[in-house]
Parts: sequence; structure tokens; C-alpha cells
Amino acid sequence: MLPIREDQVVDYTCRVTSIIGLILTLTVGSAFAQAGPAANSRYVIKGDTVYDKQTNLSWQRCSVGQRWVEGTGCVGDARTFDFRTAQQQASGTWRLPTKDELPTLVDLDRKAKQIKPMIDVVAFPDMARERLWYWTSTPAGESGGWYVCFGDGDLFHGYYETRSFAVRLVRRGQ
Repeated sequence: MLPIREDQVVDYTCRVTSIIGLILTLTVGSAFAQAGPAANSRYVIKGDTVYDKQTNLSWQRCSVGQRWVEGTGCVGDARTFDFRTAQQQASGTWRLPTKDELPTLVDLDRKAKQIKPMIDVVAFPDMARERLWYWTSTPAGESGGWYVCFGDGDLFHGYYETRSFAVRLVRRGQ
């Protein structure tokens, strides 16, 4: 057996340390990259539900017609409904939000920068760009119902019978 010189041990140790450092960097770095940006701190996300600490409302992360798949997001297509049919989408403790509740989901930073959709896309992912209009439960007289457009972040009323918009359900508390 040949004797190992001290400079060979140092070189070997440096190489092993560099390789371990590289592996750790790639592993930890990819974990952070996969996590992506955080949702607004007002939200507590648990699987398919988002709790809003400011309003004490829990929201379904996906639109009606979609379903939550952990690690993937909202899959399927958001369904659209006329105002009257939208009212029938409530189930159990889940209901349509009022005209005062739904606009609380408008992300004001995204609105100021004109970034569509104007909603927290971490908390509420996979919104179809062609379906950014969402019904509330609030009728607007005989002329229509109230709805929010997440394309411009505004609240509107009208189109009672003639328009089909998406639905996101809500409930009070956690």
C-alpha cells in the first residue's frame, strides 16, 4: 500500500465537501422552487379550502366544476351558470357569496398592476382566463344579479337571465 500524502487528503476532502454542498443546494433549492410564492398572509390554506382571517370566511379553492388534487391544483373545467341556476349550486354549509363577500377576494396589488386574474393565484389557482366573471347570491332587482369580474376586479350587476358566469362557494368560519 502506498502512503497517502497530506495534500491528497485535503484535495479529496474538498471534493467530497463540494459534492455534498452541491447536492444540498440542489435539494434545498428545488424544494424552495417547488413551493413557489406564498399566498397572502391573510389566508390559511388547508387542502381544498382557504380561510380568510380578515373576513372569517372559508372559500373553496376551486370553482364549481373543478376539483382539488393535492400537488396539482384545480383540475377540470369551471362550469358556468345563469343567475338562477348558480343559486342552486350551494351544498351543505357551502353557499354563494354575497355582493359584499365576493369582492374581498380581489387582489388589490394585482389590480393596481393590471395583472389578470385579479385574485391571489396561489390561494385560488387555475382560473380560466375566459371565465373570470363570478356570480354572487345577491339579486339586483328584476334586472339581474351582482357579479365580480376578476379580469378587472370590479363588482357589477345585470344579466339576470342571459349570461353564464362561474361560481366559487363560501361558508362562515373555519
